Amino acid sequence: MRKQLIGSLFAFAMAGQLWGQGLYEKYERMLTLPEGYVCYRVDGKIKVDGKLNEADWQKAQSTSSFVDISGEGFAKPCYDTSAKMLWDDNYLYVGAVLLEDDIKAKLSQRDTIIYYDNDFEVFLDPDGDGQNYFEIETNAKGVIFDLMLDKPYRSGGNFMIQWDCPGLQLAIHREGTLNKSKDKDKQWSVEMAIPHKALTVNFSNPDQAGNCWRINFSRVQWLKPGQREENWVWMPTGRIDMHMPDRWGFLYLSDKVIGTGTDSFKYPYNMAAYKLLWAMFYAQLDNYAKEKNYIRSKENFFLTEAELKDLPAGAEILVEATQRTFCMSVSVPEEKVRYVVDHNGRFTREAITPRQVKNWVWMRINKEKGDAYNKKYFALMKQCGISGVMFEGYDEATYRMCKEAGLEAHYWKWTMNRREVRETHPDWFAVNRKGESCYDKPAYVDYYRFLCPNHEGVAEYLAADYLKEVNLPYVDGVHLDYVRFPDVVLPVSLWKNYGIEQTSELPEYDYCYCEVCRKMFKEQTGKDPLELKYPMEDQSWINFRLDAITRVVNKITQTIKADGKRISAAVFPGPSMARKMVRQDWGQWSLDAYFPMIYNGFYYEGPEWIGRSVKESVQTINGRAKIYAGLMFPDIKNTFEQALDEAFNNGASGVSFFDGPDEEYLHKFKAYLDKRGFEVAK
Repeated sequence: MRKQLIGSLFAFAMAGQLWGQGLYEKYERMLTLPEGYVCYRVDGKIKVDGKLNEADWQKAQSTSSFVDISGEGFAKPCYDTSAKMLWDDNYLYVGAVLLEDDIKAKLSQRDTIIYYDNDFEVFLDPDGDGQNYFEIETNAKGVIFDLMLDKPYRSGGNFMIQWDCPGLQLAIHREGTLNKSKDKDKQWSVEMAIPHKALTVNFSNPDQAGNCWRINFSRVQWLKPGQREENWVWMPTGRIDMHMPDRWGFLYLSDKVIGTGTDSFKYPYNMAAYKLLWAMFYAQLDNYAKEKNYIRSKENFFLTEAELKDLPAGAEILVEATQRTFCMSVSVPEEKVRYVVDHNGRFTREAITPRQVKNWVWMRINKEKGDAYNKKYFALMKQCGISGVMFEGYDEATYRMCKEAGLEAHYWKWTMNRREVRETHPDWFAVNRKGESCYDKPAYVDYYRFLCPNHEGVAEYLAADYLKEVNLPYVDGVHLDYVRFPDVVLPVSLWKNYGIEQTSELPEYDYCYCEVCRKMFKEQTGKDPLELKYPMEDQSWINFRLDAITRVVNKITQTIKADGKRISAAVFPGPSMARKMVRQDWGQWSLDAYFPMIYNGFYYEGPEWIGRSVKESVQTINGRAKIYAGLMFPDIKNTFEQALDEAFNNGASGVSFFDGPDEEYLHKFKAYLDKRGFEVAK
């Protein structure tokens, strides 16, 4: 039983800095990597006499020498101490050797406070949850002090001295004379056989091979009368407090018999996630000590890049707290678990339902490669985590093969960009600020033949057309594209293609100033848009065009959904960019899914930009529909996993690839999904 360190607790600074320290720096002593010990099965029979002279003990490896409980930087103990462990179906065997030139022990009654003598202590938490753990102490006489604690003292824990470890065998061997300071002694040794059954409290199978226990050892040494005791331990806790089960070492129970083979120790947890969780735990304790309140959100921990960089891919940090309680978790997707710690220091691992994702490709129908190729390619896409295909155009045989491979098949068709109505409705086309119509003067390229959304009959025509397409055989839904005006501002990488610099809105790319739109806007506001001094800054005029596109989308959506079909759209990256660049307010629409085309190469951006764009999109839609991050495959080929991480870590429900991926990268995509622990939705 150990006294907790008496002293001030530094408060966690809610202003965002711990006097310039991050959590890892502030709690460095309590966050060092715990040691691990591989414990092998006994080969022969262990006689508990304190001598450790059996062959099995000779083969067993000793722990590292004990150090000061406070860790690195504190004085090395003047006497060496180490321990060994073995096990069988009934017992955990502990042997320890304590060098000492003056062996002393005064206490003789069981369950007295043994650490008032020089002593040796064992701390055991077989299920590793930091609760209901055990402590066994002894002095050089072999007097036992054994107890159980419901939780650590730092969390208000209670100790139960009335618990006596049933079936415990313990013996001491001294190489020297007891309580005779005039001569020089050599050492004393401790040998224990701790019954597994005695430790079975609220868990089962503590002796099962492959299990990892938490364990630590302490040696209390009184060197000089009137001075404080020394605390020497196997695994330093960073404070003068042994009751920190998260700081104890790991004991791995190997199924190998001692001397017949070896196992390499492997940590049972992702130690980066484990470390961060406990750093946050210590910050909570300090904050409560000062503020009498717990930190309520992840953001208020002000976690640094150094603290986040080693977390497993896709890790999520959750914080729930009240004034008197908290529960925090860090998810480890590849293990399909989350690590959880509460205000009592209870540590658990909870299974998490695999994150379900759906992934897509945009592709043109290619019949030249033949049915055999298409069937093989569709099967490969399905095998590698692709859920569906957005086909530009329609071919019944291709759609059927896609469906037979288990993929969804959606009809991908342009919306406002409709050159096919030039012969029937030449008046429907959008007009720029210079008075030029897309009918005969398209912007940028010849196929830019955009309709005006306010012309009578346009919305109805488009809705009827999509309804016809969605009811073709094997079509699962329609996918809208070019649901907008022409680009008033092109992506920066395309400026060179047209010899322009769009540092402001140029009149030849600013639509729609047709007679219908001018009349409607003037009726609403009393202003003619052609007479606006700064049309690019007039919010009423901007909103007028945003709303016009939204009304068309609403008409199409109502028609498709009334027929029980699904509808999605390829949209510009990030709602704010879409509004500015193409008059597209897709955050106000009511589709089933959105595919923002986050083509980072178009904007001379790195993969981090993908994450920022996805985050804005997810926040804008706020759960009303799915966000699938549209990725230009050639742009992300060299940063493939990082680009995927940016999309998924910021809330995307999946990704959609354009212009790829090839077979090699489909397999890489499958490996990535497996690594992240994602499950592809049916």
